[in-house]
Amino acid sequence: MLLFSRNINAGLRFAAWQISEGEAFFRDDLPLTTAEITDLGRHQHPVRRLEWLAGRWLLHRLTGRKERLALAKNLYSKPFFLTAPQLHCSLSHSQGTVAALLSDQVCGCDIQVLVEKMPRIAPKFMRPDEFEWVDRDEPANRYEMIHLFWTAKEAMYKAHGLKELDFRAHLFLAPFIWHSDDLMETNGWIEKGDLRINYHLFMGYFQEAQQSFVWTVAATVV
Repeated sequence: MLLFSRNINAGLRFAAWQISEGEAFFRDDLPLTTAEITDLGRHQHPVRRLEWLAGRWLLHRLTGRKERLALAKNLYSKPFFLTAPQLHCSLSHSQGTVAALLSDQVCGCDIQVLVEKMPRIAPKFMRPDEFEWVDRDEPANRYEMIHLFWTAKEAMYKAHGLKELDFRAHLFLAPFIWHSDDLMETNGWIEKGDLRINYHLFMGYFQEAQQSFVWTVAATVV
C-alpha cells in the first residue's frame, strides 16, 4: 500500500510503501539482473526479501520509465543506476515499510518506525550539545526528535556512501522546528579532518494504523 509519494522539489522524489503483498506481486513486474538475483538470494528471511524487492519496485515506479533501470551497489553497498549516471537514488526500510528516493543530486534517505528503544540508544549517535538543544527547545517532542536525529544522520551517511564515519563525531545538524503535519527543513553536514560536505535536509512525520514514522531526505548542496 502506498503510504505517500511526494515531489519534495523539482529534483527530489520520495515515496513510502507499506508491504502487504507477497513476493510474486513484486517479482512479476521487476526484471532483475543476474547480479541482483544473486544479491536477493543472500537474504533468506522472508521479510528482508520482501523489503529488498519492494524497495526496488517502488524506486522503479518513481522513475516513471517503462523499462526498469537496473541497480548495482558499490563496495560500501550504496545503490546506483547502471545505465543512468545522471540519476541518484537511495533506499530504506523499517519493520515492513520501505522508502525510495530519486534525485538529480547525490542523496540519501532513511525511514524509521518510532520505537521505545531509541532514546536508550541515542547516546550512541547524539552528542551532549544535541541533547541539550532538544531538551531546551523541543522538550514536548523529545521522543520524536531523537528519532529524527537518527534518520537525519543515517540519510547523510547513506548519501556519503562510505564507511568510517562516527555519527557523534562527524555528522552535524543545524537546529530546526518540529512540525508534525508539515515538512521540516534544516541543513546538515559531514565534517571529518579536511572533509566537509553540506546537505539540505527535508524531514517528515506520519502515522499509519498503529505505527508512527519519521523520515529524512538528504540532498548534497552543490
